[in-house]
Amino acid sequence: MTMPETAHHDDVELRLPADFGSLPVVRGVAATVAMGVDLPLDQVSDLRLAVDEVCSQVIALARRGAELTCLFRVSGADIVVTAWAPSATGRLPSPESFGWHVLCTLTDDARTWQGGGSDRAVHVEVRKHRNV
Repeated sequence: MTMPETAHHDDVELRLPADFGSLPVVRGVAATVAMGVDLPLDQVSDLRLAVDEVCSQVIALARRGAELTCLFRVSGADIVVTAWAPSATGRLPSPESFGWHVLCTLTDDARTWQGGGSDRAVHVEVRKHRNV
């Protein structure tokens, strides 16, 4: 885990291989972050599932051998999770896919975009409001 220079004190950034084998680690960190801000257990589970889907979608579109970056940010009453990796094709996740519908059900906001530069990184971000 690293802290980028622009990070807030409570931010957590992971850099892992963009491989489906990395998903258990990312799910574990998601649960730890959620429990650290006293989310109810049902919301912890929702966030874990959402982060799993976010990272799965990014990994599926990532360049072979790429690095997956996940940023967990607690911002006011929200937890924002952003994942990205260099793209193999320049495609973005389809908002019509089942996985995207899962993200929209489990979170309060989901969006995707392509980064600039030569790596054409695919980004997926979700926001979960802390109902405390």
